[in-house]
Amino acid sequence: MDRRSQAGLAVLAANLVWSTTYPVSELALTIGAGRLAALRCLISGLLALPLLFGRPLPRGRTLLAAVGLGLLGFSVAFLLQLEGIALAGASLAALSIALEPLATAIVARTWLRERLPRLAPLGFLLAVLGTWLLAGAPRPGHDAHLAGILLLAASAAAFGFYNVFSKPLTERVGEMPLTVIGALAAGIAFAPWLFIGPPLASVPRADLLWALYLALGPTLLGYFLWFYAVRRADVGFAAFFLYVQPVVGAALSWIWLGQGLTTPEILGGILVLVAVYLGVRRERAIERT
Repeated sequence: MDRRSQAGLAVLAANLVWSTTYPVSELALTIGAGRLAALRCLISGLLALPLLFGRPLPRGRTLLAAVGLGLLGFSVAFLLQLEGIALAGASLAALSIALEPLATAIVARTWLRERLPRLAPLGFLLAVLGTWLLAGAPRPGHDAHLAGILLLAASAAAFGFYNVFSKPLTERVGEMPLTVIGALAAGIAFAPWLFIGPPLASVPRADLLWALYLALGPTLLGYFLWFYAVRRADVGFAAFFLYVQPVVGAALSWIWLGQGLTTPEILGGILVLVAVYLGVRRERAIERT
């Protein structure tokens, strides 16, 4: 299996895990957005810290860059995302998935000079439309929704920069060190939120378990797989796989929760899958020429 195929499988697995982030975050938001982000980052960083023993760690400017990248992707983007979910709800929040690959592709084209496939604009258009249909064609109902959408758009932009600049750092630092350093840096930045509100001992155990899942799944495993993928393939190629998330989320709701799928939702899933196919296929075609 070549490096590109390995990257495709890794980023696909990452998105399978990330597809659970929005519904699980909404369940655990009784903890508070800042607290949830702090727990998510600190737990994942501390549990994975022993994995760094015996590994060469970055120093100087490389370490500062890893910390700064972690604060952007794990801290700023997480908080904007959680606050956006709290204001807009999970359905509208799912639309931000459609914005993140677009922001990632634009930044990758600008800073890394990656070539965009000729059909990329069509793929992005189909993906945005498909994601909107999968989310139930939601529309902002009040000012809080609009504020939430703006926060989610800002989160998507932050993730876009994070996704692109993680590639050169991953090549210098490695997947696991970059994941752990970023999570710990963000966890320390969020630490003051742990002391805001009622004591953690009074938080329902179920909410703490959801926070533990977000730490081990979407944070630790998801970002390790993402770094593994972008180290072996273009960021733009990997970004198209982000559109898998809403399709998987709808499928899980149908299989596990027994929620029916409407015709528009099925159509939306097909459009998203076509968009992913166009992005991946055209990228490969360009490389062979």
